[in-house]
Amino acid sequence: MEAADLLFTEKEFQLRTQAAMDWIRRSIDVHGGKGSAAYFSFGKWAPAYPETTGYLIETLLEYHLKTYARSCGQWLLEVQHADGSFPSRYANSGRPSIFNTGMILFGLTRLFEESKEEAYRKALSRAVGWLLAELAPDGSWPGHAFVPGFIPSYYTRAVWGLLRANQVLKDPNVDPDMRKAMDYYARRIQPDGTVRDWGFHPGKPAFTHTIAYTWRGFWEAGLLLEQEEWLSAVQRGMENLAALRQKHNRLPGSLDEQGRGDFSFSCLAGNVQLSLLSGRIYQHTKEARYLIMAQDFFRETAVRQVLRPKSSYNGGIAGSHPLWGSYQRMRYPNWAVKFFLDAYLQLKR
Repeated sequence: MEAADLLFTEKEFQLRTQAAMDWIRRSIDVHGGKGSAAYFSFGKWAPAYPETTGYLIETLLEYHLKTYARSCGQWLLEVQHADGSFPSRYANSGRPSIFNTGMILFGLTRLFEESKEEAYRKALSRAVGWLLAELAPDGSWPGHAFVPGFIPSYYTRAVWGLLRANQVLKDPNVDPDMRKAMDYYARRIQPDGTVRDWGFHPGKPAFTHTIAYTWRGFWEAGLLLEQEEWLSAVQRGMENLAALRQKHNRLPGSLDEQGRGDFSFSCLAGNVQLSLLSGRIYQHTKEARYLIMAQDFFRETAVRQVLRPKSSYNGGIAGSHPLWGSYQRMRYPNWAVKFFLDAYLQLKR
């Protein structure tokens, strides 16, 4: 057995997931149960972050931390705006966000499925109603963006969020509107599976974090809406990325629009997100190369997890390796740990 394969033993799985869940619990406890801190940096926790708290709820439930999931869910009900939207950045920003609202749908959907509490269904319905109202005739979301005036392709993950919520709501308007939205982003797919405008800023390289957001949205929406061409595009893109990794012996931290990678750093959250996606493709195709991708991509982040029991950073995962890399410089974001836990559980099943 290779040393790297020790990651997938039961003993190592328990060690690493326990450390990661302890880190997540601390990120929530520091705010009295009202959301998970966005990141830990220089010994201090950031404010609670609605967006990533929203999809972290799914992970909390998968790891049987129901009390934490419910406390986070109750906090999200408190910070939801009157129009149904959720805040941009932190809870007191006063600004609505398309993407953040889409991400929070994942947690509210799971909480309703688990509890059948009407408050979660109502919050879901209001959030979905707001997102549908903000949809332009061409299927885009032109307002309430991270960068004003820029419509990023990683919004495909928000589309998936609505489709997921509609498995509970059964609103007949959602699937047709989301098909129109996905058609808008599908026009940006390039022959090699890369996607125009899939980064945080127009014309700039995209971190593997938002690349994975974009491809995962295409993949899950493709399954739900039965669009094989989107699935094929994701597979092409993933295979090209795997070839790039094989050539350089590691994943790039970002890609530009010509598919050229920046190998000066690793985006640790992006690695495990891509592992998750590879695992999902393997589940669908049963083709072994995607399982190998999932394992390889996961290892690149797992070996960077902090395992120092007496340290406040124990269990955490940095934004970049090296720590001063371009993505979330000098920070340990909660979503890196979330996607690490999700990918690890998928690989163990």
